[in-house]
Amino acid sequence: MDARFDRYAHPTHARDTYAFGVTDHGAQSFVCRGGRHVSAAGPVMVLDPDDPHDGRSAVRDGDRYRMLHLGEAHVRDAWGDAAPGAAGPPLFAAPVVDEPAPARAGARPHAAVAGNAPRPAGAPATAAAEAGFAGQAPLTRWFTHTYGITPAAYRTA
Repeated sequence: MDARFDRYAHPTHARDTYAFGVTDHGAQSFVCRGGRHVSAAGPVMVLDPDDPHDGRSAVRDGDRYRMLHLGEAHVRDAWGDAAPGAAGPPLFAAPVVDEPAPARAGARPHAAVAGNAPRPAGAPATAAAEAGFAGQAPLTRWFTHTYGITPAAYRTA
């Protein structure tokens, strides 16, 4: 997800995926795990599955950020590359971190999703399976719930 906000505030919500984010412009403020956090350029936002959080710009001229939502299997694979010997998926201690491991954990899948790494073309059901979904229908439901449009509409937008 690539978003820019100035006056909009996200209501409290949670996702069933990990979320890795970077702020490209400005700063954003959000409540998560009982405290208010601010993310500006530099640190990485990392939200565990089912972390309730909200979000709004922390600066007058708005913010721009990118978020990548990944299923547990993807994070487990990437985390193994970033931190050999780590047992299972990470449960991040804080939602804003300034350390390289979470950034490396999200870099490989982000490159694939963003189109910066070669990806074989395939049927939607194949893409859904590679993303960790049981089939195309669960992927479409999750994508539509998360982004408000279907994957096909997003692809042609």
